[in-house]
Amino acid sequence: MSSNPLEADPKRDAAIRHEAHLLWEADGKPACGPEGYIEKATDLIAIKGVPEGTPVKDLPPPELDGVEIDDARAGIDLNADPNHNFD
Repeated sequence: MSSNPLEADPKRDAAIRHEAHLLWEADGKPACGPEGYIEKATDLIAIKGVPEGTPVKDLPPPELDGVEIDDARAGIDLNADPNHNFD
């Protein structure tokens, strides 16, 4: 597992999503959904680490390990001009 919290880490991300889902369920499944618990789950995983046996879904295929993929949700092209201001 990467020690840099800014680097992409599919196992850590899966652990955060799993923890957020557990927190959401424990609070009675409020309307915000598990997404409303991502920040708290991120803090908890940062403190306790990624538990062994955390279910990991949606991992990229091994042949894509280390390949940077644009995040369409962010609307940022990683190959764009680095001097471009996205604000």
